[in-house]
Amino acid sequence: MKRRQLLQSTLAFGTLSSVALPAPAVVADKPKADMSTDVVIVGGGFAGLTAAVMASRAGAKVVVLEKRSYCGGDGVLSAGIIASAYSEVHKAQGFKGKADLDSYWQLIEEGHTDEPLSKVRDNMPNSPMYSGIAKHDPNVLRRSAEMSPAVAAFVMSYGIDFLPINPQQPFLLPSEPGSMPKFAQAMLDELQKRGVSVLLDSAVTGLETQTEDKGQNRVTGVRFVRDGKTQFIRARSVVLATGGFSDNRQMMRRYKRVWANIPKGFTAIGEGVPPGHDGDGITLGRLVGGAIEDMESMPKLFAAPKPGDRSPSWILFDTDTAYLVDKFGRRFCNEHESRYAGCALACFRQNIDGAYVVLDEATVTGPNKERWRYSDLLTAKALFKGQTIEEAATKAGVDPKGLQRTLQRIADDAAAGKGDTEFGRKDKLFRALKGPFYVSTPSWPVRFKTEGGLEVNPDFQVLRAADDTPIPGLYAIGATCGSISTRLCDVIASGLIVGPIAAAGA
Repeated sequence: MKRRQLLQSTLAFGTLSSVALPAPAVVADKPKADMSTDVVIVGGGFAGLTAAVMASRAGAKVVVLEKRSYCGGDGVLSAGIIASAYSEVHKAQGFKGKADLDSYWQLIEEGHTDEPLSKVRDNMPNSPMYSGIAKHDPNVLRRSAEMSPAVAAFVMSYGIDFLPINPQQPFLLPSEPGSMPKFAQAMLDELQKRGVSVLLDSAVTGLETQTEDKGQNRVTGVRFVRDGKTQFIRARSVVLATGGFSDNRQMMRRYKRVWANIPKGFTAIGEGVPPGHDGDGITLGRLVGGAIEDMESMPKLFAAPKPGDRSPSWILFDTDTAYLVDKFGRRFCNEHESRYAGCALACFRQNIDGAYVVLDEATVTGPNKERWRYSDLLTAKALFKGQTIEEAATKAGVDPKGLQRTLQRIADDAAAGKGDTEFGRKDKLFRALKGPFYVSTPSWPVRFKTEGGLEVNPDFQVLRAADDTPIPGLYAIGATCGSISTRLCDVIASGLIVGPIAAAGA
């Protein structure tokens, strides 16, 4: 029995027993078009804009349709960290550490990235989540990983600067704070110069198809509504880049189950995630026979304070010495290895009622002070300073005696030189804290992106649910497809790959 047939035969995975879908409209094979183009990009986030740039550079006539009144999507609210093997950024900084592609891929295979569930490991026979059923083509994620140096070079080409690489995190390339809106605008500027039509407030309502040999359909364009008027664009290639489905309550309840109960929160830089993640592209793809995958995996988790408050980003565990405790002053996870998603997951699983970041003067005044804006956090009373642990803990509402015991254990472990005896930290950032001490306001786990979407091959062609063959003329990238991560680097990589392919009309 083929993989797709197996998935269709059981409701246990829920992959195809989904929410009710509207019936596709019955249309003529060759309806009259309001306009024609080579490539239509549905969605103006980072994946869609990248694909548009690359398709235009390849000589294609391109139209971008964005249902919001602006482009950039969630990418403009990203911290701007590119995960990449050895790249132009490494070269420009004279990085001498180990950052080769094979080592980067090994980290992905072993699940040591910020993935909730490694999409590679889920293919393994001993996977506890999927009982040996291969959900993904690992070649898709591998191709994205191989493209990572090109992603870094692409971002650099728009004048985006990168902060020094942390030798302990050689594959994480942090851009200057506030870079991502500039990156989005730079892509839009290029598209304007190239004569690419970017139509805002344009909601796609359906895909048009044409019957080919053997009764199979080819996607030939899209219908969309703008200014109350329905229009049809005929195109050789349609690229779906509409993002995930975190705002679709029906889909969240159907697929994410317990994860659907976690409130939608904030991005890496603490801004509210905008609405509009309705699963439009996934639904459009399914209506023409597309397969879906990974829909039931855990969404991307982060941590956020109460609305209106601020708190340190948990991404700082990648670069700075800091620890995470509950209100009783107790640690509950390996902060460095778990990264922000793992820390948030630990909060959720252990029912932590607010988690507090604890750090010291050496961190607050260290080399990353501008990146994490510790001074702004102090001004906003998102960090509380104390000459003693007791003073800082009391100001923040953390049990001072419990925190004293925790920090003393860390100090004893560090002095012994054997690493963290409680949670196994062995990184060079593990050290004793020295006063003055700082304790943050609390944060709670939130979700900000969904994993899962349309199934694609390594060329990001959408595959049919019936037989896993590509649907001609249809592609899915970014969070709309299920075979890659929704990390910034993978989102951009999918656009870099698809742009030239869609331009060729493959």
